[in-house]
Amino acid sequence: MKEELLKRVPLVEFPPDEMKKLIEGFTPEKIASFLDVTDLRADTQAPKITKIAEWAKTFNCASVCVNPVEGADILPCLLKGTKIKECYVIDFPLGKIDIALKAQMAEHTVKKSRELRGEGNGLIELDMVINVGRFKKDPKYTLEEINAVCEAADGEHVKIIVRSSELTLEENYSVSEIVAKSKAHFIKNSTGMDPYGALPEHIRIMREVVGSNFGVKAAGGITDAMTAMRLFYAGAKDKQLQKPELFRLGTSQPLNIISSMGWLLHATEHWVNAGIIPCTICPYHYTEKLRREIREESNTYCQECKFKEYRKHKEF
Repeated sequence: MKEELLKRVPLVEFPPDEMKKLIEGFTPEKIASFLDVTDLRADTQAPKITKIAEWAKTFNCASVCVNPVEGADILPCLLKGTKIKECYVIDFPLGKIDIALKAQMAEHTVKKSRELRGEGNGLIELDMVINVGRFKKDPKYTLEEINAVCEAADGEHVKIIVRSSELTLEENYSVSEIVAKSKAHFIKNSTGMDPYGALPEHIRIMREVVGSNFGVKAAGGITDAMTAMRLFYAGAKDKQLQKPELFRLGTSQPLNIISSMGWLLHATEHWVNAGIIPCTICPYHYTEKLRREIREESNTYCQECKFKEYRKHKEF
């Protein structure tokens, strides 16, 4: 499987008939149930956390995702009495603190949240960033740090952010294998602050590697329903995968996604037939700020890609 994937010239394509069928299986209410409503900016304060918690409660979203410093002080009380989960990022966004501190941060956050909310276990999620540099040098370290945080989380769900934009195709495959055999529950592509965010190709790799019993979360630049549907096609096309415990979308713009889902249903055929410029959803188009080995890999795949003509006219 790995060899076949690495030889395949990448780009998820979206057959109109299949996309139309997928879209028609959704409603604004359904897509809302997959959203982790997110605000991870450095200057976010209590009023904004209160606002996004209200959005999540109004539309019955999956979780509210915030930094744990201010968030864990108020979010448990804001979500008390609901089924909406609190989601906190751990070692965000660089993933560079050592394993013991990561585990301590996870343990402290879970304990604080449980005490404030007072509703027992199963209402917290932790999105942990791996140390990408250490992964490239020592993959065993990555498994160790993931499992340490999972153990510290005391049964609460842990999502692993792998910063896929900074990895080669083979590294994306390898890190997905590591996450799949760890004690984690989800793999997630991006912090939303990486060189680029959620692209269907990386989400497809993750799903192909982790299988159908493991969660996949797409994050970064998801602002409308059509973008969300392409990610569903890549990571949760089959109905059995269309459950919040198996697929999520992290977004700071939930209202736009939910409202545009209505427009997408109103004119599905027009949206589907309009298509998209392939390079704009291909990871090999966004390499200017990345390391040399990723740029070199990009050039190799672009030369073999049937859409390579688009790169002659980069007016998009």
